[in-house]
Amino acid sequence: MCKREFCEQIIALVAKITDLTVADIMSHARRPEIVDARYLAVYVMLKKGVQVNRVAEFMSMTERNVYHVLERFDDRKDYGDPMIEQYYNSVLKALK
Repeated sequence: MCKREFCEQIIALVAKITDLTVADIMSHARRPEIVDARYLAVYVMLKKGVQVNRVAEFMSMTERNVYHVLERFDDRKDYGDPMIEQYYNSVLKALK
């Protein structure tokens, strides 16, 4: 499976688990639940070994934005939606 297909799989899983659409996650919407889902998708991609530049390209973000997500994900997990950690674990479980 190529990296693009792997990223698409992650986005689809996050969309399904968070009850959002792929289009929502890929958008630049700022609704908290969409931002959390986008952060989750980016974080999982990075933790699964997708390079920062590939994530940035796939998500239509800058590399700086991707690094920002990486730095802020734990804050969103700890102080944002309490479901983020459960979503994260569900995505990891589904990828196994």
